Amino acid sequence: MSLLRPSFLPAAVAALLSLGGCATRPSSLDVLNATPAQEYRGHYTRTQADGSWFRPCGAAAADSAWWVTVTGGAVAQIDEARRAGQLVDGRPSFVHWRAVLTRGGEVGPRGRTALLVREVVAVRATAPGDCATP
Repeated sequence: MSLLRPSFLPAAVAALLSLGGCATRPSSLDVLNATPAQEYRGHYTRTQADGSWFRPCGAAAADSAWWVTVTGGAVAQIDEARRAGQLVDGRPSFVHWRAVLTRGGEVGPRGRTALLVREVVAVRATAPGDCATP
């Protein structure tokens, strides 16, 4: 039996058209880029070996370390904070930033929760009471 027989042709064409379709679905990155940023406060640490991690104020212990990806204008803000000595590799800093929270491996390692930082509002050395209500 040959799949090129005329009786299979209409079904094959219909199947191929249904796979491609005319409508395109937005990628998960497109959806994240369109998501409004939220404000987050907590402790940020960057190390050469482990990457960048954020521990948000008030997060449950089971979900307390979020991978950080800095995007857009926040890249220059982070670089400036490093040059000013406000961010030092391996030492936690208190940060307040605007970002989008991801879940399920959209960004970041091994399916962990990740934060796409869009704007750095404030950064300073850690201090007692950092996570007290502002």
